[in-house]
Amino acid sequence: MVRELDISWTAAGLAMGVRDFCDATLSYDNQDQPVTLLSLWGRGAWELQAELAQYAPQVLQLEAELWAVLQEGFPGMWHYEVVEPLGWAIADWIVQHDGAPPSRAWVVMTLAQLAGQFFSRAPPADWPALRTLLMRYTPNLPANLLIV
Repeated sequence: MVRELDISWTAAGLAMGVRDFCDATLSYDNQDQPVTLLSLWGRGAWELQAELAQYAPQVLQLEAELWAVLQEGFPGMWHYEVVEPLGWAIADWIVQHDGAPPSRAWVVMTLAQLAGQFFSRAPPADWPALRTLLMRYTPNLPANLLIV
């Protein structure tokens, strides 16, 4: 069962991935005025946090399911290598798409790619089961992008 504290940590990790975008002035369409993630977003920082937080339960669920597959080994630090980069990717999407949030399908696909890269360090004997699980989340994603 997912604990509220774990969801909070995951949401905080997503926010940590966004933090570099919040203060940085971005080069955007050769505009003379400084542009930031929040100015492109067009809503407040709380709304941006809410956008990120909605994905925390699904990120945590996938993490638990993937770790349950492993028979042995510890491939790395999930929060640093998957959760924060997912937050960064969401922020980058918002910047690249004029302040529009990504679709849930895009977030899930990006999460699956990051998770596949992360778990590629797991013992090779576990790869087929990990790949099968990831394909349940993103059936249209080429299998070779999920685990090397």
